[in-house]
Amino acid sequence: MMAITQYPELLEGLDAKQRAAVTSEAAPLAIQAGPGSGKTRVLTRRIAWRVATEQDEADKVLAVTFTRRAAHELSSRLRQLGVSSRNEGVTAGTLHAIALAQLQRRAGNNRRSFPQLLERKARLLFPLVLPHLTSDQEVGGRVEEFVQVSGVASDIEWAKARLIKPTDFSKEAIRLGRDTQLPPDKIEEIYGEYEKVKRTKKLVDFEDLLWWLGDALEGDKEFASEQRWRFRHLYVDEFQDVSAAQLRVVRGWLGERSGLTVVGDVDQAIFSFAGADPKGLTEFTRQFPGAEVLRLDHNYRSSPQIVATGEALLNDSYQTGSSPRPPRLASRPDGPWPTITEYENEVKEAQGIARQIREQLTPTNGWSSFAVLYRINSQSAAFEAAFAKQGIPVRLRGETRFLERA
Repeated sequence: MMAITQYPELLEGLDAKQRAAVTSEAAPLAIQAGPGSGKTRVLTRRIAWRVATEQDEADKVLAVTFTRRAAHELSSRLRQLGVSSRNEGVTAGTLHAIALAQLQRRAGNNRRSFPQLLERKARLLFPLVLPHLTSDQEVGGRVEEFVQVSGVASDIEWAKARLIKPTDFSKEAIRLGRDTQLPPDKIEEIYGEYEKVKRTKKLVDFEDLLWWLGDALEGDKEFASEQRWRFRHLYVDEFQDVSAAQLRVVRGWLGERSGLTVVGDVDQAIFSFAGADPKGLTEFTRQFPGAEVLRLDHNYRSSPQIVATGEALLNDSYQTGSSPRPPRLASRPDGPWPTITEYENEVKEAQGIARQIREQLTPTNGWSSFAVLYRINSQSAAFEAAFAKQGIPVRLRGETRFLERA
């Protein structure tokens, strides 16, 4: 392993609150880090600091992220700090990748084969969903069918993230106010059929990985002890977006120990539609007795106008009677004020954005000057259809077109 960066260098360029988060001896610890507050820098410096000061053993550290890109960035920064390499040092990866590796190793140790991973649900769900579509939905063509199937897949993923079994789907969806793609009883039927098809074909999906690992950590004491010995120091990024299934795995890894650091921001909890529950962060001290919470409130990325707009929207969304939000502070020069437009649904949103792009196109403001960000992959179908109708060329980053995925 590379030489550890000297202690003072690990604190260079950090503000007072960032330094406090890096050097805190609290365990468990939650770092509530707002947008642009240097979250990844603080997380990697904290890991390096604790390894350098011999509070953590590098090869016993597990750093969990929620995307492969974030895992790659985390690993890259840790290598630069001298605390991670392929054969020794910190293990960093996505929750699903780590779960898959642990389950495959367990199956191998028990001389059992492990099912094949189903990376895309669409092909498996299409024949299960189509019989439940109305004539109006069928008339909508391939795009409408894909939207319906993607919506059903999201409903199933939401249920499994919350550890809801097929037989309980309708009851729980109604109780929790879930706005399902199809009536809850139809989703329940499709969900049950989907699970049967997977078993027949010897497949597992990403949600199964977390459910199965949680079961193994709770039901197999020897396996749980092995994982807890292997990873004694846990670091979890984006903790505001953990689901019940994910939190169960984290608890299973932790056991009775306190070596847990989490980073997140309740205001960035945008995956409740996928089963995430920000209570993992908001109720951190209740769920992990003896824990401490530190806050990073300086935004070093965005202009004051963007920060102020975000603050206004977030303050309006806070429940009456709840404690006031800690303000976020901007540290960048002034910029233009953003505009906010609300649409009735995803299709009209895509059509409206396509029209705006057409209207703003000029010889000096070409196609490559525009970018559209959406939070879930299934939204791409509506945008691709709207842009095709307007003759707008599209280059997708990080995914394939929906017809290739279907």
